[in-house]
Amino acid sequence: MLFDRRILLVAVVMVFTPVMFAGPIADVMCNYEEGLHANTGYTDPSKALSIGGLVSLGTWSDNPANGDGDPVGIILGFSTPVPNVSGNDLNVVGNPFTGWYEPGFVEVARETSGGGATEDGWRDETFYLLKGSNYDGLPNDPRDAAIAMSYFSQADLGYADVAPGGDLMNIDWAIDASGSPVSLVDIAYVRVRTVTDDSAGVFGYYTTEINYVEAIPEPATISLLVLGGVAMFRRGRKECQEK
Repeated sequence: MLFDRRILLVAVVMVFTPVMFAGPIADVMCNYEEGLHANTGYTDPSKALSIGGLVSLGTWSDNPANGDGDPVGIILGFSTPVPNVSGNDLNVVGNPFTGWYEPGFVEVARETSGGGATEDGWRDETFYLLKGSNYDGLPNDPRDAAIAMSYFSQADLGYADVAPGGDLMNIDWAIDASGSPVSLVDIAYVRVRTVTDDSAGVFGYYTTEINYVEAIPEPATISLLVLGGVAMFRRGRKECQEK
């Protein structure tokens, strides 16, 4: 039979390109503080460490019910730091759909010890807000107080649980507490918090939900995979023609 198995392999790679090019997902559960009105049945933080789960963050708050002082929201870590490369670096996946979204703001931090994330390593690190596309038009910084949903739209970038399929994030959007840009070579921690405490009427409250957070592979890595696949295809085709 002239059909080479390598041709089949290349075909499979091309068909499942989005899956093959997916980067590693956050694999360290660092902290979860359930906010008010979190959706019942979706408060197991371990669900955010694998594709297919869902964690509800509850509404915006600075006062967690357990009283330990940690802000409401979730902090996920990467055991291998995510480098700041050209273009987008992260994909934060929630469960929005067209016409329904529950925005959460995203903060990132490095692991300054030089390694990847650990369960408690985030506690002595500084988190920086990934500036949303509508940031300059907001009445306040979302880190300081809740913001009404009327200030947001599904076209806004820089928030979680807004775009179906995931929200792309760029580490270069990072700003400090004063709003000044910050240059980060990599990050190990991602924190997500709901931007609002608004009611959603018959649907309850707007509460950001997180499925998982993934690192986006470097463009060079994707290029190598594509070139490798093309080379295999040509080589297999040539061998078939010679038989």
